[in-house]
Amino acid sequence: MMSATEATTPRSVNPASVERELSALWRAEAERRKQAGGDGKALARTLLLNLIVFAPNQAEADRAREIIVTLTRRQPARSIVVVTDDQSKEKGLEAWISLLCDVSAGRDQVCGEEIALTAKGSAVLDLPGAILPLLLTGAPVFLWWMSGNPVTHPIYEHLLPAVDRLILDSLTFASPLNDFKEVARSLAADPHPVALSDLSWSRLTFWRSVTAQIFDPQTRRPYLNELALARIKYYQGPPSLAWLFAAWLASRLNWELAARDEHTWRFVGGQTIEFDAVPAGDETPGYFAGLELKARDGADFEVIRQPEECAITRVHAQDTKTERTLSVRYESLPDCLARELDRLNRSATFEAALRLVAEK
Repeated sequence: MMSATEATTPRSVNPASVERELSALWRAEAERRKQAGGDGKALARTLLLNLIVFAPNQAEADRAREIIVTLTRRQPARSIVVVTDDQSKEKGLEAWISLLCDVSAGRDQVCGEEIALTAKGSAVLDLPGAILPLLLTGAPVFLWWMSGNPVTHPIYEHLLPAVDRLILDSLTFASPLNDFKEVARSLAADPHPVALSDLSWSRLTFWRSVTAQIFDPQTRRPYLNELALARIKYYQGPPSLAWLFAAWLASRLNWELAARDEHTWRFVGGQTIEFDAVPAGDETPGYFAGLELKARDGADFEVIRQPEECAITRVHAQDTKTERTLSVRYESLPDCLARELDRLNRSATFEAALRLVAEK
C-alpha cells in the first residue's frame, strides 16, 4: 500500500522556545486527532536521525521539505531546514515548526519534525548556536548542503564537529576544480573526518556498474591492463560528473596522474582520458552521456546513453562483436538521499576518486 503524508501548518515560534513549542505541538496534534474521531492509531514520535538542510533560498527550502515529507515513513527525522540571507541589511533569526506525518491506512501514524530557520544579516553567524542545541542526543546527524561548496561558508566549521555525514552535490559547484580541492583538503586535514557523500557520485552508480560488468567475463579481464584511452562524453554543463567518473576509472586501474588540462588527463603509464562535452538537448546539463575505451591492440568497448531510459554496451575485441541493450532506472533525488541517510560509513572508493580529481 502506498503511503500518504500530511504536514501541519508551519507555526511561527521564538527561536529560543523551539523545544517547548514542539512538545506543545505534539500534544495539540494528538488531541486534535482524538477530537476528530480518529481510528485509534497511535501518534508515534520515533525520530531516527537529525537532518540539517542548508538551502540556498526559500524555493530550494520548499523543495527540500517536499522530499523530507516523502521520507517520513521510512526515516522519520528531526529536520532543521536553514535559509540564510547574509547580504540583508536587517539582522534577525526567525523560526517555524511543523509536523510531517505518514497517514497510511492501517498503520500507526509516524511523524517527523521540521524546524525552519531563516537568518538575515549578521544573524547568519549566530546559526550554530541556534542549531546545535536542537540536535537530538544519541541520533546520527546528517548535514545536507543543497548547493555549492560548504567548506567556504563561515558556519560550516562550527557545525562540522557535530555532523556524522555531510551530503553535498558537486554538480552545483561554482568553480568545480577549486571546490573539489577545498573539499578534499578539508577531509584530509580533519583528524576524524566526517563521512562524505556526493549526490553526483550517486548519479553515476548505474554507469560505474555497467562499465565494470563489461569486464566480468574471464576472457576480458586481461584488457584491464591494456586499456590506453578513455573518452568520456557528458552533456554540456558542469564537468563534475565526468571528472568523478574519470577519477573512479583511473583509481580502480591504478593509473597515476601525470598532467592534465581542460580536455585531457595524461597518466604516467601513457594512458589518456579525454572529455567530450556534447549538446544537452533535453538532457540535464553535466550528466553522463557515454564512454569509449580503447585497448593497445585496438579492442574497443563502449557504453552509450540512449533516450527512453535505455543504454547500450558494445564490445569489439579481436574477432568478436557484441551489443547489449539495457534498461536504465534513474534514481530520483529522494531515492539518492534516502540511501545516503541509511549510511554512516565512509567510502574508500569515492574518497580515492575525490583525491584524484583534486590533484594538481
